[in-house]
Amino acid sequence: MRAALDAVFSGNPNLRSYVLDDQGRLRKHVNIFLNDESVRDRDGLSDAVAPGDEVFVFQALSGG
Repeated sequence: MRAALDAVFSGNPNLRSYVLDDQGRLRKHVNIFLNDESVRDRDGLSDAVAPGDEVFVFQALSGG
């Protein structure tokens, strides 16, 4: 997962700070799904991404 995100960030470096915190971990308000499952490793982002997999990045919203 980390390599896939780094590839995206190389084309859009400003996006990194919206997805990752200063420690390189996934921000609390961001969810990433690999195909139909939430990533397991939110800190190290070590989930394996295979060719043909789909990665979805969502910002969690709340309010009321």
